[in-house]
Amino acid sequence: MKKLVCLWFIALSAAAVFAQELKFSGYVNSGMGLVITGKENSDPAVMTYGVDSERNIGRFRLNGTYTNAGGTGGADFRLQVQGRGVSSLPENIPSLAFAYGWFKPAKFLTIKAGLVDDSAFTTGDVILNDDQGEGAGLLVKLSPLRGLDLGAGAYAASYQGGGSNNLFDGQLPQELRWDRIKYTFGLAYTLEDAFRVTLSGRTWNKAGSNETSARAIGEFRLLAVKNLTAVVAVEGNNLYEDHKDFRDHGLITFYETLGYQWGDWGFGLNAAQYKSNETGREDLALLVNPWVSRALAGGTIVPRLEAVYFLGGNQDGANYHRRAYKANYHKDAYVITGRPSVKISLDPRVSLEIGDAVYYQRPVQGDGALTNVFYADLVVKF
Repeated sequence: MKKLVCLWFIALSAAAVFAQELKFSGYVNSGMGLVITGKENSDPAVMTYGVDSERNIGRFRLNGTYTNAGGTGGADFRLQVQGRGVSSLPENIPSLAFAYGWFKPAKFLTIKAGLVDDSAFTTGDVILNDDQGEGAGLLVKLSPLRGLDLGAGAYAASYQGGGSNNLFDGQLPQELRWDRIKYTFGLAYTLEDAFRVTLSGRTWNKAGSNETSARAIGEFRLLAVKNLTAVVAVEGNNLYEDHKDFRDHGLITFYETLGYQWGDWGFGLNAAQYKSNETGREDLALLVNPWVSRALAGGTIVPRLEAVYFLGGNQDGANYHRRAYKANYHKDAYVITGRPSVKISLDPRVSLEIGDAVYYQRPVQGDGALTNVFYADLVVKF
């Protein structure tokens, strides 16, 4: 009996220690939106709504992280419920965005395995806000010098676990060929209070159920000026495939993010320039997104006004979040957007945004249409 009590005591003690080292965080983001379109015979529609959740269903996210006492190993996961965009699966079921274990055999070496995500090479540009994505596989990351990260990964299923709405659909190929999986490469160097440079790339692949193009991203962030956000990035996409090359099908895009905080005032400009080599899509697309905000009542109330002009592009489907724009490389198409809003914070974890997103979209062919989305969006963090 004493032995059994001792075993129970040891098991409970181990569970208590594990629980102390296992931490959770997350949030709920959803709201309501009233959509009024200028289309003929179209009645106003009500939908659930999330300002930045990429789909109009909102989002629940739960993050978990565990680190052992020595800091040499651990695990991280993200459970998310949101519209998946996978036609063969239900829209709103829980899914793992990522779940991986990690091991540090040396201070300068980290190995991750599982449904891997890693933010070391993620861009800081508002419009791009991306890296090469990870997936189901293995990542090896070296940090030989202070501020320097080097990474290489191989993935049998391709997806971007750290993105807002990119969830793993559980589909893996039945046969894995070395030349069909995804390989990623990354370099990031940060000189404190000066600048950060990031380079990343991925190979063309048919990893899992999706084909992913070959792509490379380079970015420079200025860190030397207090209260200033300054990022310049360039992306080359469709670099090569089995039967295609960059000369005929390549895409190149430049991105700029500028923002400055002056007391209670905030000012910014996000921009992008898109160029395609594909036949029939050679027009240059240009996007500009100026914004201004002011913090009132000690920062608990923040009115914001922003606008978007996108020449050679369109508003992306029914996703009315702030980055839902897509280039179509046609000079006769454009989108004009205005969005006044106010964000009210009850505390750092609870906020409500109320606004009106107004879109005028001129398609490549046909008449333009005006859409209004009146919305109230709630975020609760935990």
